[in-house]
Amino acid sequence: MSEAQDNLREQLRRLHESYAEQLPDKIQEIEQTWQRAFDAAADAPDLAEFHRLVHSLAGSGGTFGFPKVSEAARAIEQATKVLIDNPQPPSTRDRKHIAHLLKDLHRSIRKPGVSDFGDDLARHMPSPSSPLHEQKTRLVYIVEDDKALGADLALQIGHFGYRVQTFTSPEQMLNAMDAEMPAGVIMDIMFPSDALAGTEAVARFTGDDHPPVPVIFISARDDITARLNAVRAGGHAYFTKPFDIGPLVDKLDNLTLDESPDPFRILIVDDSETLADYYALVLQRARMQTVVVNDPMEVMEALAEFNPELILMDMYMPGCNGRELAQVIRQQEAYIGTPIVFLSTERDVDKQMAAMGEGGDDFLTKPIKDNYLIAAVHTRAERYRTLRSFMSNDSLTRLLNHTSIKEHLDIEMSRAKREQQIVAFAMIDIDKFKSVNDRYGHAMGDRAIKSLARLLKQRLRRTDLVGRYGGEEFAVILPDTDQATAEEILNEIRTDFAHIHHQHGDRDFCVTFSCGIATFPPYETAADLTNAADEALYAAKHAGRNRVVCADENEETRDSET
Repeated sequence: MSEAQDNLREQLRRLHESYAEQLPDKIQEIEQTWQRAFDAAADAPDLAEFHRLVHSLAGSGGTFGFPKVSEAARAIEQATKVLIDNPQPPSTRDRKHIAHLLKDLHRSIRKPGVSDFGDDLARHMPSPSSPLHEQKTRLVYIVEDDKALGADLALQIGHFGYRVQTFTSPEQMLNAMDAEMPAGVIMDIMFPSDALAGTEAVARFTGDDHPPVPVIFISARDDITARLNAVRAGGHAYFTKPFDIGPLVDKLDNLTLDESPDPFRILIVDDSETLADYYALVLQRARMQTVVVNDPMEVMEALAEFNPELILMDMYMPGCNGRELAQVIRQQEAYIGTPIVFLSTERDVDKQMAAMGEGGDDFLTKPIKDNYLIAAVHTRAERYRTLRSFMSNDSLTRLLNHTSIKEHLDIEMSRAKREQQIVAFAMIDIDKFKSVNDRYGHAMGDRAIKSLARLLKQRLRRTDLVGRYGGEEFAVILPDTDQATAEEILNEIRTDFAHIHHQHGDRDFCVTFSCGIATFPPYETAADLTNAADEALYAAKHAGRNRVVCADENEETRDSET
């Protein structure tokens, strides 16, 4: 184990142990605050502070592996809420009830429950992003007065590629905003200064001249008052403690990612070079990608190379008219659903209908206004992309499905051979996935699958292709990537995935994966490449799981054994 890994193990262990060491003092503070509220005949500020302390403990206990503490604190929190809503001082019965609950809280320390926070979490060292990663690191501010909880949340979010700064008070964050604006803010609701200090601080900076910043509120409070104040302050999401990191990162991604969709790919087939180039320019200005073919006899090569999402075709061209060419295209299964829009001066409605009956989807009459051409092409291309995504993407993860990832591997292999490039291919499988389903349920298993899918999409390049190969197995295609680089990147993702908490009630757990990598060359076909990566994956499992094995290393091991 490396020195860096040892340091991280120690850092995480200190977080856990520090929280455990602070528990008696936290409970003592809760008791003293309750005593002050009792002595002062339930003075409202003291009772509110008591409620804040127990609700904070209810939220953090489960996160740090103390579910019994969280349960006991939540019971006190609920009882206190009743007292706060009651204008009368606590009765003798109320005091006895709280005293009994405080004893339960004391006993909960001696029975902390099962925790996967310690060694299991600290087994691997997260690495900085590879130079191949194209996504810009986004800054997130976390405002949480519980330092241990804030530090743990920062570590978790950092594994998903975010740069994180933590603050223990809203005032600290507001001062930091003068130096650097974050991409997003994660804000607790309650602070020592006020039960709604978090929402008040957010309302302050959203009302200033600052650019809009998305805000996610976190709190152990689940009452309508807190939620309403969060909405009024401009909050975009609300999570109650303890929460699963997966949905929170999902929401953070949706709020902070500023990625425009890939441009639509439009193939223009027209024998008029000038007119075709003009249409291409019009569509390019509308952020579409175009390829022009002036000779209809050359359309097959353009289809294979460009894989268009819409074909804009003239009706009358030398050597082959549009109706004939549409039929040729439709006879190929790969393009049977690709929209074909005829663009011609033909005004005879019967001929227009005949053309559409032989493979066309629509007919636009020249001359056509630029904005109408853009709207017509955009609408049809978008519909095609949406329908194709339903057919080619996995419903759970939205990654490419088994058939689609295999088709893309064939395409990438052909391209690499033609351009004398390299391709890396990886097979990934979640370790001991059946035990996850058996112990935590299939819903949690699905959540672990989605978490890995999310991490792969975030950490890989847009040019890389990720698919769900089946069940808990994934496939990754990395064009123009050698074996060493692929191994480095996937090891980074593997180590970060092992740190992610999956919340199940008041308990959390971590999951790992194993990976096998093969490259072209030396493997010359997609089938050989897949088999080699699969065998390397099996070797990783056999060697103890939670590791990356390359096919050439696996071959050397088998050769030495024979």
